[in-house]
Amino acid sequence: MTKVTKDNGYIMIQVPDRDIKSMTRFIAHAYIQNQSKDLNQIEDLIHSIVFGDLSKQDNYVNQLAKALDLEHWLIVLDGPEALELCDELAETIYDKQTEEDFGPLLKKKQEDDKPKLRLITICSTCHRAKIKGEPCENCTK
Repeated sequence: MTKVTKDNGYIMIQVPDRDIKSMTRFIAHAYIQNQSKDLNQIEDLIHSIVFGDLSKQDNYVNQLAKALDLEHWLIVLDGPEALELCDELAETIYDKQTEEDFGPLLKKKQEDDKPKLRLITICSTCHRAKIKGEPCENCTK
């Protein structure tokens, strides 16, 4: 089955060997079928992808995929395979979490993190600023 790994923020899924073999066969058949049409076009596109202008790479790849009829490629999984892939993805994404905090969690606010605000008032005796609820520092001196 598939192998799922994590590299920094990216999840990488290894394409199964059977799918790579199937894709290779499909490309070989598409190449032979298009050989009678315009082999030079396919060879030119391959040459442009390998040696051509980097700014036009995506266009060349799209044209080659269209020429070989590779525009809509599917990896087909049956139910158990799809569930196994989901399990592997979940384990890889949340690999450093315990069962208790499995899944995405919102950060809980700690009371220690909460800033402590104090209200400033005017002392009625000396008319200077003081912290409400505490004795005036100027009057107690």
